[in-house]
Amino acid sequence: MAGNQNAMAQQQKKVGAQFGGLAIGSGRPVVIAGPCSVESEAQILAAAHAVKAAGAAALRGGAFKPRTSPKSFQGLGEEGLKLLALAREQTGLPVVTEVMDTGEIDLVARYADVLQIGSRNMQNFALLKQVGWAGKPVILKRGLAATIAEWVSAAEYITMTGNTQVILCERGIRTFETHTRNTLDLSAAVAARELTGLPVMVDPSHAAGRRDLIPALSRAALAAGVDGLMIEVHPNPEQALSDKEQQLTFAAFGSLMAELGLLPAGALASLDACRQVIDQIDDELLALLARRMETVQRVGELKRVTGMPVLQPAREQALLDRLTSGAARELEGHDVRTIWQAILACSRRHQQTAG
Repeated sequence: MAGNQNAMAQQQKKVGAQFGGLAIGSGRPVVIAGPCSVESEAQILAAAHAVKAAGAAALRGGAFKPRTSPKSFQGLGEEGLKLLALAREQTGLPVVTEVMDTGEIDLVARYADVLQIGSRNMQNFALLKQVGWAGKPVILKRGLAATIAEWVSAAEYITMTGNTQVILCERGIRTFETHTRNTLDLSAAVAARELTGLPVMVDPSHAAGRRDLIPALSRAALAAGVDGLMIEVHPNPEQALSDKEQQLTFAAFGSLMAELGLLPAGALASLDACRQVIDQIDDELLALLARRMETVQRVGELKRVTGMPVLQPAREQALLDRLTSGAARELEGHDVRTIWQAILACSRRHQQTAG
């Protein structure tokens, strides 16, 4: 199996996963957000507009719900799919929803942009093979007690159909711990990404089962280098028909996106809100510059030992050229060059005093 995993990793590093104009695995985290279940037109439309305003790249919502108890809300079925399509029409957000049965694949694919395989179906091999042939990107959630190898093998059932648009999703596994709904296994998310090259997302909502833990788990997941998050958001979580304890309010989701640095500029409605974000970014920049200068000082020590001069014109020019050419469209190349020339001048002074 290791050979197959290595081959898949090499292929996926080139391909990634794309839908609705999104490129998951391109470097910028992608957030998929929305309610656990589609409950009504008003609910899903309100959620779609709110998560888009906060910077979500896609809308999630269950039309068919695999519930532990048959007495629990099972979803609206095709009517829910139609409401998701309506939300996409109004907001432009791609739609992600779960498919539970081979007989539902064509129906769900007719409405959804991305097909999700839930935790309970991770080893439903007939479903995995058939969903691969649907020609849509697939989010494959890790089974609640699956090993990494089993999760990766499940992904191979899909990729072997020729469908390379697979996104792995770590949503927590069942352990002896009962304080949280599941135990988020970030080590598995990192390992699965390295083994396969497939994009990997994390679902902190299902991992925690508690809305108060979602921000910290989201930060941890992005710090670990995953490609995105799947977060449950509801207009009124306390009235939700499923998983009310783990869904964020619109305000809480907006705050989280701002904290993660993913809130779009257009969502900042006041001068104070803009200044708060700028202050947060400035603090982060200062911390990064301090780390840079610590490293620069070590560079100065090593140069002194080897007799190398502090000024390295070719190195500085190559650095400036690389940063200027790679600058985001919000930055002018000459501004980047001016900023880094000042940083380099400061760095030279640190190197001169090193040791």
